[in-house]
Amino acid sequence: MGNYFGTYERTLDAKGRLQLPSKLVKEMPSCLYLLRGFEGAVSLYDEDTFQTYLASLSKLPYLEKEARAYLRLATSSVERMEVDSHGRITLGSAILTRYSLGSDVVLIGVLDHMELWDKATYDAYLTEHSSTFEEIAENLSHLGEAKE
Repeated sequence: MGNYFGTYERTLDAKGRLQLPSKLVKEMPSCLYLLRGFEGAVSLYDEDTFQTYLASLSKLPYLEKEARAYLRLATSSVERMEVDSHGRITLGSAILTRYSLGSDVVLIGVLDHMELWDKATYDAYLTEHSSTFEEIAENLSHLGEAKE
């Protein structure tokens, strides 16, 4: 299972290939699973973590409208991406268009998965949220508390 962190700026080549940074991916996987993320990001999961993600999705109550909507949107966006012998994935024009990715991208590690962002979108996200980092941390501090 992945343990991803850090920020890596990349430029896609003319064929839409993304070079995975060796500092981010210690053991190069044979494939990654790409799917719709949040706030404009694209999520990338290795095999083990993707299977864990699918198991969590299977616990959602399909009889509830929001659960069905999330399941449909998330699972219909999944693309299996082969990692080539040079540690690259080919995104292709359909993915680049669907997720508004330009040639300059940012790949970040988010613990159990990676996120791929268009550089301008990521820069705007940082501008919006960086100044409230401490406030966000304080607001989330209750999540780690044990429930009685």
